Amino acid sequence: MHYVIGNAERLQQLPEGALITISNHPYGGLDGIIMIDLMAHIRPDYKFMVNKVIAMVKTMEENFISVLPTTNKKNPALANINGIRETLAHIRDGHPMGFFPSGAVSDFSLKNFRIRDREWQQSILSLIKSVKVPILPVRFFDNNSVLFYFLGMINWRIRSIRLPHEVFNKASQKPRIGIGNIISAQTQEQFTDIKSFGTFLRKAVYEMPMPDSFVPRTVLNFTEKINFAEIKAR
Repeated sequence: MHYVIGNAERLQQLPEGALITISNHPYGGLDGIIMIDLMAHIRPDYKFMVNKVIAMVKTMEENFISVLPTTNKKNPALANINGIRETLAHIRDGHPMGFFPSGAVSDFSLKNFRIRDREWQQSILSLIKSVKVPILPVRFFDNNSVLFYFLGMINWRIRSIRLPHEVFNKASQKPRIGIGNIISAQTQEQFTDIKSFGTFLRKAVYEMPMPDSFVPRTVLNFTEKINFAEIKAR
């Protein structure tokens, strides 16, 4: 899998025990696969909350906790109580867990002419806040094709049919991701309500600056220290 990583040295500074990763969700499939490929090489016990699309990748199913999207805005986790319980148990047992807080692929907004996640789900934000473990922000800097977002303006079902192609059309590309700074449990305690907490986490992802350089995933060996300054993305 060919992708490149900015600020990769931060991956060698991760705390032990429970940890949460949060990411934007621009691809709708490949981004989840990348997160598992990257993090599970560092922490084999890493799991990621995924939807039914990513869950179809059987080779990674041991790293999945699968949930189904729901339109119940008051309690979007209602149909996924078993997945939520499994997630909480995984974190409380001292293992790392990953989330796309939006729960859906990013979309093009006519309001501000940007490709962004929809509003992050309060149920996921509440879960993250409740466990009080370090959080690692990860940002994907690239997006799907223009056609994908055009189809989304017509109908989201038509856009969904395009998703498998959006995975394969990146075979010749090198998606860029950036690794943010760890957000400690102490920092999280400054936010007393879910809205301000969610705004803070979202900014930690979307306001992450473009790294000065990237290194290929293929050169990383997380069992030994690496001089990242000597490595350049090819």
